[in-house]
Amino acid sequence: MLFKIIPALIIILFYQFNLTGIRSNPPADETQIIIIGTVHVPTYNYDSDTLLSILNKINPNVILVECDTSYMTGDFQLKEDIKYSFPETQAITEYLQTKQAELRPYDIPGRDIFLNDVERKMYERSFLRDVEFLSMKNKLNNNAIGILNKILAMMDISREMANAKSTYINSPEGSRKIDSINYYTYAGFGNLINSVPELLRYRSYWANENNYWENRNNIMLENIFQFAKYFEGKKIVVLCGFAHKNLLKNGLLKKAGNENLMVKEFMEF
Repeated sequence: MLFKIIPALIIILFYQFNLTGIRSNPPADETQIIIIGTVHVPTYNYDSDTLLSILNKINPNVILVECDTSYMTGDFQLKEDIKYSFPETQAITEYLQTKQAELRPYDIPGRDIFLNDVERKMYERSFLRDVEFLSMKNKLNNNAIGILNKILAMMDISREMANAKSTYINSPEGSRKIDSINYYTYAGFGNLINSVPELLRYRSYWANENNYWENRNNIMLENIFQFAKYFEGKKIVVLCGFAHKNLLKNGLLKKAGNENLMVKEFMEF
């Protein structure tokens, strides 16, 4: 069972309560931000056509893309090799064939460099192999076994979410499951490391993973705020892997009143 940890964790890291205010006719000068949780690999239930239909329904003035500047040209157009690489970029490419919208990248600079770092991937594989070995040899204590069982249950949830419909991913129930995925992906593995002496050598590695995740989301949030100020009064769509959705949405809601922002769900359109 544990040999499935490595591909499952990769899926989680790749994707990574309905608290919106509802106004049918927001003031003309109010900036609307619509955060859409997406998947980065097309599935039967959620692909580029799904997202294109959502964009056509919303008709955004601005689309913020979960990427850094390396994915775009100097005038903020998707590079040719990116246009059809992901469901999000394919939907954007097809949307812009008939509509007009500004594009901007809002992810942390150098994201792919960090995620693809050879040493980081080596630690990841080593860590997961050690977890698997210790479990198979019955070397985990009862506390660690309980934590690991919850992590494995979370991985089942993550696979469910990765193949869910867009409406479910962006629903209150889906949001609660996303919170569970994020907790056990980061705090859960951290607790497992602290519960097993043989895993303590991975403590700094996992702390770095946690710090990067938090820093990345904070920078994404700050970039969204900056673009909201720049495109004041516009309708802005934020496309993000579903793991980011709650963190970004809740961060925006905390400052929405002071920033004259309306944070909405795409189902409201």
